[in-house]
Amino acid sequence: MTSAVQKLKTTAVDQQAIVLAYRHLYRQGLKAVNYSTPARHVLRRILRSSFRSASRDEFDPNRVVNTLQFLERAANSRGLEHKIVKNLIMVRYWEQPQVKKDARVFKGRDVKDIFIRRSSNAHFNSTLMLLNESLNICLR
Repeated sequence: MTSAVQKLKTTAVDQQAIVLAYRHLYRQGLKAVNYSTPARHVLRRILRSSFRSASRDEFDPNRVVNTLQFLERAANSRGLEHKIVKNLIMVRYWEQPQVKKDARVFKGRDVKDIFIRRSSNAHFNSTLMLLNESLNICLR
């Protein structure tokens, strides 16, 4: 177990612990995506929105520790964890507002295609929620 994980387990839930969790998640996430340019920006956007929208009561150090270990495994090997992180970043990339409004993406699309895209995103989010519950992690 790394020292960052040990620090998160021992610290109380205060502002410093939340900032420390953000920094460790961001650092480990960058390692998991190999510092690639589009993925690092998507990762930063996900973390910022997650930490800004969540309250202090929702902060769970055990979930953060488990997520750090998940991201560490994703960074160390190109196994299932890496594929999950890669697909999560890809889905979140295409959900960004500037990418959605790109005329080339929706050119020639009809209402049926847009409905299929929305329903598949809803299915993806529910699967991600179940994965988070079963592994006790906090991926978004």
